Amino acid sequence: MSGGKLLAGAATLGLSVLATGVRNKDTEMIPVRSITSITSKKGMTNTTVSVIVPGNTVDFRVSHGEAKTIKETLQRLMLA
Repeated sequence: MSGGKLLAGAATLGLSVLATGVRNKDTEMIPVRSITSITSKKGMTNTTVSVIVPGNTVDFRVSHGEAKTIKETLQRLMLA
């Protein structure tokens, strides 16, 4: 999933989890109010931003440059 898709989903108060590279219409919406925390872990080629909700963790692999913006945007939405 690209960071742009993640930010677009977050801006609409839900995270649109789309399987990249797969052509189907399956999506999952996670309301921002359901997010309990957000973590990030820098890897060799990308950063994993983990969105934790009750009973599940959703990982997004994004570029190093996008990770900080995504994490800060989600945290700001959580506190709004």
